[in-house]
Amino acid sequence: MNRDQGGLVPVFALLIQRQGTTMKQKQRIDYLDYLRLVAIFGVITVHVATSLNFYHQDYAGLNWQILNFWDGLSRFCVPVFIMISGALFLNPNFELNRDKLFNKYLRRIVTAYVIWQLIYCGWYYFAKGSDLVTVARLLLGSYDHLWYLPMIAGLYLVTPLLRPIARRRQLLEYYLLLALLLAWILPTCLALARFWPNAPKHLALATAALSRLLGKLNVKIVMGYGGYYMAGYYLSQAHLDKRKLPLVQVLGLAGAGATIGLTGWVTARSGHLRLALYSYNSFFVLLESSAIFLSLQTLKPQAWSREKLEELAVSVMGIYLIHPLLIYYWGKSPVWQLAAGNAVWLPVLVALVFASSLAIVWLLRRSRFLARWLL
Repeated sequence: MNRDQGGLVPVFALLIQRQGTTMKQKQRIDYLDYLRLVAIFGVITVHVATSLNFYHQDYAGLNWQILNFWDGLSRFCVPVFIMISGALFLNPNFELNRDKLFNKYLRRIVTAYVIWQLIYCGWYYFAKGSDLVTVARLLLGSYDHLWYLPMIAGLYLVTPLLRPIARRRQLLEYYLLLALLLAWILPTCLALARFWPNAPKHLALATAALSRLLGKLNVKIVMGYGGYYMAGYYLSQAHLDKRKLPLVQVLGLAGAGATIGLTGWVTARSGHLRLALYSYNSFFVLLESSAIFLSLQTLKPQAWSREKLEELAVSVMGIYLIHPLLIYYWGKSPVWQLAAGNAVWLPVLVALVFASSLAIVWLLRRSRFLARWLL
């Protein structure tokens, strides 16, 4: 990163210092593999939690609050995946030309999306007995978790426009400052204002007016998931002072605690789901995601475990694509039915889905043809 004199956003420098990093095209970065594994466990946790009658329970009861704990704790999953991509694709030392972007990375995403859309829509029709109208609607949209693929493809498409910004520290910090205010802090403040019980009329009017103003600004370049993409590169270049790491982790825990605690309190109090703070663009989720990213940067695998780490990490894409099928079929088993009434079993179910998905992906990877088209 170009070290422009006088960073535009000094607050960022309070916790991290910048350092240039080199990167070989085929060299794996160990902490990114750790992040991939943590993120896929987060994704599975979210989906398992919502499969356990998440939407049809006594929201004030202990069982739902346990589900809320695990679901709220795991909201970092998608942001961390996006940050991993940003750390790689925005790095100026990562060789990325037009042919490689379109013929390798985008083609892989588009191929996986089309094939798995067809697989899931066919399964939804034949195995679940859905009607053709519903299947057609799914086919034209995205089946559940597959929404991530066109979203990340969109970020890949604008990567050539974002890389020049990422190379200049002042531009990058200006971008992140806008994203911090417009994509994370203001929307979260609006969500918190709506939580206010019996809010005064003037507060409701001010909240509505600010929400309309935010919509009219329409600064789409820093809204959505672009902020996480740029933050991933920014944080990947960080040299975190070990004395400041506990502070980062405390902020991350505070973010997770706010997500879980406020969601649980407001939902139980109102008697219906209030999940605004589950949004991936919640400021609290940003705190948790950034803390996880920076904390895992310090991990270094032992020489004997690096190969196993890589083997697991390269299976993450396949696990992401296939795990909802495993959740569905494991959901018919007695152990799942037991967990539906006792959410303390959720970590066991997550491990079960991960292990069975990993086994299937491992088998698929034995075939070069299947690995090419399905993974």
